[in-house]
Amino acid sequence: MSRLVAPSRLVQRAAVAVAVLYVLALVVMALGLRFVGERWWVTTVALYLPRLGFAVPLPVVLLALGLLRLWRELWVTLASSIVALAILMGFVLPWPTSVDRSAPVLRVLSFNCNSGYGGVDAVAEEIDHFSPDIVLLQEVGPLEKLGAAMQARYPTVRMGTQFIVASRFPISSFVDPEKLPYRDQMRSARWTEQVIETPLGPISVYNVHPLSPREGLYSIRGDRGLKREILSGRIFSPEHADPVQSNAGLRTLQVQSFAEAATNETGPVIVAGDTNLPGLSFVLHKNLSGFQDGFTRAGWGFGYTFPTNHMPWMRIDRVLASDELRFVRFQVGASLVSDHHCVVADLQRRSP
Repeated sequence: MSRLVAPSRLVQRAAVAVAVLYVLALVVMALGLRFVGERWWVTTVALYLPRLGFAVPLPVVLLALGLLRLWRELWVTLASSIVALAILMGFVLPWPTSVDRSAPVLRVLSFNCNSGYGGVDAVAEEIDHFSPDIVLLQEVGPLEKLGAAMQARYPTVRMGTQFIVASRFPISSFVDPEKLPYRDQMRSARWTEQVIETPLGPISVYNVHPLSPREGLYSIRGDRGLKREILSGRIFSPEHADPVQSNAGLRTLQVQSFAEAATNETGPVIVAGDTNLPGLSFVLHKNLSGFQDGFTRAGWGFGYTFPTNHMPWMRIDRVLASDELRFVRFQVGASLVSDHHCVVADLQRRSP
C-alpha cells in the first residue's frame, strides 16, 4: 500500500511546486517590466509583446490542483490570477462613478488616425458617434482633408505637423514645442499644448504621440519574424540592443518633455493621445503617475486599444488628467477604421 501512496504524494508535491514557481515567475516578470522596463532592451521588447500567454497556464494549474484534491493550495491559483490578469494584463474591475447632474460634463476624444488610411469619412463617422466636445487626433497624415472635416463640425480647429485639435470652445493659446536634441540630431518633441476655455474653466490640453517602438522591434524581427527570433534565442543577441535602446531613449525624452511641461501647469490639465506606453511601463509610471488615468478611474475590463487588425493586446491610447478634474465615464471605441481604437473620457470639475 505504501508503494501506491508515495507516488501520489510525489505528484502532489510536484504540482504544488509547479504552481508556486508559476506565480513566482509572474511576479518576477511584472517587477522586471515595472522597475526595469525601458532601461534594458530585453524588458523593453517584452513590454510590447502580447501578455495573454501569461494566463495560459492558469487553467492547467487549477485543473491539476483540483484533480489532486489540493483544495488548500488553490490560493496559489488565486495569486496567479491576480498577477497575470490584473497586473500583467491590466484588467480593471468596474469602479462606481457618479455624475453631478447640476454641473457641466466635458467629453474628450483621442484618436490615432493611422495616417487616414481608413478614409476621412470613416474617421469622421467614428468621431461623430461619440459627439465629443474636444477632439485630439494624432498621426493624421495629410492634414487638409481631415482638417476640413473637423472645420465643418467644430468652430475651433488647430492643425500642425501630425496633430489636429478640434473644439466646441475657444482655444486661447497654442504651443508647438521646440525640437529636442538627441544623439547629435534635433528631433520632434511630438506634442502640442493648447489652453481651451471650457465650461469647466480654462484647461491646458496636451495632445501627445511620442515615438512608436516599431523601429526598434522591426530591427529585431528581421526577415525571420519576431516569433522565430524568440524561439531560436537570437533575440538575445547583443546586436539588437542599440536600435531598441536608441528608439526607447528618444521616446523617453519626448515623454519627459511633455510630462514636465504638464506638471508645471498651474491649472487643470488633460494629457491625451497615443502614448506608446503600455501598462507597467517604467517611463509611464516615472513621468505620468502624478496624473489620473481615465480608464482605471472610470472604465473596466482590459481596455486594449492596439492593434485593431489583430486581437488588441495593448492599452497605449490614454486620457490622463490632473486632480482638479475627475473622470465620470470612459469608453473605448470599436471601429476598425484605424489600427488604434479611439478613447473617450467624460470629465467634471472636482468639488473643492
